Amino acid sequence: MSAVTFDVWSTLLDINAFYRAAARALAELTGRAEQEELQRLQRAYACVKAARRRGLIDESDVVRSSTQIALKELGGLTEYEVYWAFARAVNTVDVGALVLEGAREALEELRRAGYKLAVVSNVVFWPGYLTRAVLDRAGLSGFFRVQVYADEVKCLKPHPRIFAEALRLVGAEPSSSAHVGDSPFEDLAGALASDMAGVLVARDRSTTLMDSKLRVAIVRSLLEVPPAVRALTGAGGP
Repeated sequence: MSAVTFDVWSTLLDINAFYRAAARALAELTGRAEQEELQRLQRAYACVKAARRRGLIDESDVVRSSTQIALKELGGLTEYEVYWAFARAVNTVDVGALVLEGAREALEELRRAGYKLAVVSNVVFWPGYLTRAVLDRAGLSGFFRVQVYADEVKCLKPHPRIFAEALRLVGAEPSSSAHVGDSPFEDLAGALASDMAGVLVARDRSTTLMDSKLRVAIVRSLLEVPPAVRALTGAGGP
């Protein structure tokens, strides 16, 4: 059986839309300007991503470890205030601004082709179950048989174990499956280390790259994902 696993944030959903909702919540709490809170969150996110690349996140407690790093950029907030802001954001985010162009179309096409779909996602300042709720509000959760998050398996992408868990749960083999994401380090490298094909969504590119021998594709939009997956894995289906 073939599967396609997806990263969530900046692949299917716009993380900046979610941060804007969290920034509004933080502005209520602190009295600071919403734009100031958004900039703090974006700087904090960049710090956590850099720490993740250097292996500085405690994988046994991903959310708290990430939040402790982020607090240095968040202007005197406590970790519990950060958790509250993202819980509020789940319910207040503008769903119309959240789903990235082509997401539903790509997922529907892959499902029709017979691929089993799953989520494989890292987490930052909020646990995986909140991303589950956001995907549900966005109308995308029904596409996925399985959702696997780093805080639940205590393992961050690009480690192969998080990909292996998703494939185990859907009953698919890595050699006939693909992973789709926006990060060269977490998604593309993680897919290849897991013996999966890798599809990198790089929206700023002017051309598509396809290398069937390396089992790598770099595409410009989600609409280009289904043909890339078919080229790298075969026709799909059970």
